[in-house]
Amino acid sequence: MMNTPLKFNHEKPPDFQHEGSDFRAHYVDVAAQALVSIWRHRRRIASLVALALAVASIFIPLMPRKYSAEALIYPNLFFSHEQGKAVPLGTVDAASMVTSEARLIRSDAIVRAVVKRLGLDPMAANSRSWATQGLDWIRVKLLPETRNHSPFDRTVAMLRNKVTVTNDTRSYLISISFTATSADQAARVVNAFAIEYLRDKDLQRRRDAAAAAHGELGRQLAIYGEKHPNVLQAGAALNAARAALSAAMNPDDADQNGLVSNESVKLAIPNRTPTSPKGFVILGVSFILALLAGIGLAVWHDRMISRQNVDHRQHPRLL
Repeated sequence: MMNTPLKFNHEKPPDFQHEGSDFRAHYVDVAAQALVSIWRHRRRIASLVALALAVASIFIPLMPRKYSAEALIYPNLFFSHEQGKAVPLGTVDAASMVTSEARLIRSDAIVRAVVKRLGLDPMAANSRSWATQGLDWIRVKLLPETRNHSPFDRTVAMLRNKVTVTNDTRSYLISISFTATSADQAARVVNAFAIEYLRDKDLQRRRDAAAAAHGELGRQLAIYGEKHPNVLQAGAALNAARAALSAAMNPDDADQNGLVSNESVKLAIPNRTPTSPKGFVILGVSFILALLAGIGLAVWHDRMISRQNVDHRQHPRLL
């Protein structure tokens, strides 16, 4: 029995280069046909782009204008004022404190105080149409978490959702921004938030001062008795602290300029330049979309015609 030697068939690998060249030629042909279609229908594409720009130019002036305002607060995180002296705080996590101050500005107490300061009448929205009341009833049944019991609550919810309070933990800066249909209204809202925050901090300082004065009076009474001059002086200081606290608790009597000067705050100034709509963006998007739509329609139209011609050649009509 003879051993037959093994024969290895060294086959040539497939010609991938030729196949790749076919794909390249196909895509080059598709691109050339697209360019031909674009050039052939250039007037229609230009007309479509001009129409889109004209429609956008008509609608841009009709869109409502939005104005934004921003107030800045630099909270005093590193010093506390005790008896007229600036006492440095011991150990403090400034990033956590500035985050807490930003949460205080977004709290319901501040938002409700802002609504009252702005003079928004809670009874102004009572005269609503039956359709609006019906929609509110359906919304309450389907989404009970969105229920607002009064127009005042609706205004509070609107401000809470639209006002933006951001804090920068590196610079310890708090920014309050709001967008409205009027530049004056936007500035009034953010300034009201800043003032109510400062008023809350001022009330807290006055409460601390009254508590400290009360403690000092008790200490002096325990040492000297009722008729000693130190006791009388401590009692006068307590009465002054309570009077200052009572005056500060009334928003109408609060001195706005004094509040602003006590803290590092930059109130907003009405900016008459609208932040929206952005005309250049709308025109640019309209131009790009119209151009792409025109090119797509031109290429699709020529391909449909070419397919119909091929079908006519393969299946000619019998006369």
